[in-house]
Amino acid sequence: MKQFITHITLVVNDYDEAIQFYVEKLNFDLVEDTSINENKRWVLVRPRGAFECSLLLAKAVGDEQKSRIGQQTGGRVFLF
Repeated sequence: MKQFITHITLVVNDYDEAIQFYVEKLNFDLVEDTSINENKRWVLVRPRGAFECSLLLAKAVGDEQKSRIGQQTGGRVFLF
C-alpha cells in the first residue's frame, strides 16, 4: 500500500500575506481558501503540478505560536 503525507502545517502571521508570498513569489497554486469562522481559515497551497502534498497555512494564535513563525524547525531547512 502506497503511503504519503497529504498536508504539512506551516504557521504564518497572516493568511493573505502568506497566500500572496506562495502564489505570487513561489508560483504555487492556491488549492483551497475556506473560512471556518471569523478568525480561522483552511488554506492549502502546493507547488504547480504537485498533487500528493500541500502546505496548510495556519494563522498563529497567541504569543507562543507567533514566536515560532520562521523558527518552526529550530533553524534547520524545512522543506526540500
